[in-house]
Amino acid sequence: MNDRLAEVESRLAAVERRLLALEGRGPASETTAGAPPAVRVRDGAFANAATYLGRVLLIFGGAYLLRAITDYGFLPTRAGIPTGAAYALLWLYMAYRAAAHERVAAQVYGAVSVLMMLPILVEAVTRFELLSGAQSAAALALCCALYLLVAARCELRIVAWLVVAGGLLTAAVLSKASGAAVPFTVFMLLLGLASLWTVYLRHWRGLQWLGAAGANLGVVALAALSNNAHWSIAPPTAYALVLVLWCAYLASFALRSHVQGHAPGVFEAAQAMVSSAIAFVVALYMVQAGHASGDAFGLLALALGLGSYALALTRRTRTARGPGYYFYGTLGLALLVGGSALLLSPARAAIGWSLLAIVLAWSSGRYQRVSLSLHCTLLLLAAAVGSGVLATGVIALAGDPAGGWPRLAGTQILVASAMVACLFIPVDQRSERWGPAAILPQLVVLLLAGWSVGGLIVAALAPPLAHVPGAAADPGNLAALRTAVLALAAVTLAVSSRYRRWPEARWLAYPVLVAVGAKLLMEDFPSGRPLTLFIALALVGGALILVSRLLPRRADRAEDVVPAARSSVSTTS
Repeated sequence: MNDRLAEVESRLAAVERRLLALEGRGPASETTAGAPPAVRVRDGAFANAATYLGRVLLIFGGAYLLRAITDYGFLPTRAGIPTGAAYALLWLYMAYRAAAHERVAAQVYGAVSVLMMLPILVEAVTRFELLSGAQSAAALALCCALYLLVAARCELRIVAWLVVAGGLLTAAVLSKASGAAVPFTVFMLLLGLASLWTVYLRHWRGLQWLGAAGANLGVVALAALSNNAHWSIAPPTAYALVLVLWCAYLASFALRSHVQGHAPGVFEAAQAMVSSAIAFVVALYMVQAGHASGDAFGLLALALGLGSYALALTRRTRTARGPGYYFYGTLGLALLVGGSALLLSPARAAIGWSLLAIVLAWSSGRYQRVSLSLHCTLLLLAAAVGSGVLATGVIALAGDPAGGWPRLAGTQILVASAMVACLFIPVDQRSERWGPAAILPQLVVLLLAGWSVGGLIVAALAPPLAHVPGAAADPGNLAALRTAVLALAAVTLAVSSRYRRWPEARWLAYPVLVAVGAKLLMEDFPSGRPLTLFIALALVGGALILVSRLLPRRADRAEDVVPAARSSVSTTS
């Protein structure tokens, strides 16, 4: 019995020792470790770094050996450059092979290969003159495509960054050295798109910004150099490359969002804005210089704008109401406004924008889209600027009549009427996504309509009542007329705030009265007469009393006091 108990105890002790060894707390772990883990890891890191540094030095040593053989004439120059390029590509192949089992070595080999290949291409053009500008651009494009392919296939991110950065720098150097700006601009454009799709395929971040920056700067520099006598660049060629950049990036974004199913991000929004701005600026410059047609570019912008709206209104995009919906909707609106501004005169464009704003206001209420109400507001703002009604309001309500007086135009009356019509069309003003900001578009429309209508009234009544413009102008009568219009606007806002359709009007009533009070001190008192001051003070005082009584209290702000509405509520209840 004692022997069996001793055997059981020994077995339990052995099991306990094994468990302690597995947990790293027993004697076995102490004997196998041999040294503190931190010291061992640090020693290994230094050893690995020294090993890789030694490999890099040996690789570069081989490159300099080939260079020495070529310089001393043992190898012809025409053979030495291809041999050096083959040597660089050899280490790219070594990076490809090492990527499966030794990723650090693969990154090192790939980076070294890039750093050897790009100087070889530069010297082939600048020192040895073996390649022309177009040939060197083609060789650079082929090499960068090969390096990016290996980097994407083997997930060598450092190599991809070196290829894009080094390729852009090499293109800039060779473009200046060879004078062939067009081929290298084409290369920068292709490299930017290649970096974009490399990021899309590998889900990397950051690389597309560098490629897009190079492509944008390349086409802008080409357009600027096309007006330089020292560069033989045809302006239509530079203009065509700008359009290619613009359309290629927008098409890439569309494929990414509606084919691959990824929502646009910050880069897509920024690059769409930048490329569109570049396209419009260069197009305006080319049109003024007589190198391009404004109508053709306007039609292209309209087509892209309609396409963007179509992408925003696809079933999946409009149902999700995610970044894609707002991205393509905003892009479509900007392109429609810009394209129509190039195709039409300002007056006709303003009328078109006003009519489209009415359609969007109706669509906002019909389909419960606050974003369409925002688009309606932006179109009305563009129409106000294009028709001149906004400037008319500034001169009529706050300008100096000695500098001239605005003339009323039918376009301005139509635009102001469209603003008032959009106020009577119910739009969507409740949204969990927008929150309290859902009322802002209608608030801006209300402000625009009041400003435009008030400015038109003053512009129409000031000539007969205040004898403006001219030396016989009466500043006192003009100040009283302006005060009367602004006071009437404050009362109108207070009345409007009692209706369900315009609850946001209450936010404007008192600011308008504050503006009227400031106007009394700055204009009416210095330039008025006793009679005009009596009229102005009576109007402002009456407006203050009416506004304070008409504005709804907190308890009934959302209630409609129209008798018909009350009767309908009572009948339905």
